[in-house]
Amino acid sequence: MQTIPVHQAKDRFSALLQAVEEGEEIVITRHGRKIARIVRETEEGPDAAEQQRLRQQALADLRAFQAQVKPPVEGYSDWKSLRDAGRKV
Repeated sequence: MQTIPVHQAKDRFSALLQAVEEGEEIVITRHGRKIARIVRETEEGPDAAEQQRLRQQALADLRAFQAQVKPPVEGYSDWKSLRDAGRKV
């Protein structure tokens, strides 16, 4: 693990990223206090099929939530009618 002050990290950012790619862990400090840690990304994201499944699940959850939400004021079915209720024609 390498510890480096923030002002040096700004000057050597490309070299620090190279070290991280090679497996090193970098800790950035400011006035001697640890403020950030740079580590190599190891986790791969979900594949296309899993992303599609997650997207569909999120949409289904949103639709279910929207179905439960009632208009806040009796007699108004949507936000536009509520907005326009006090306006002069």
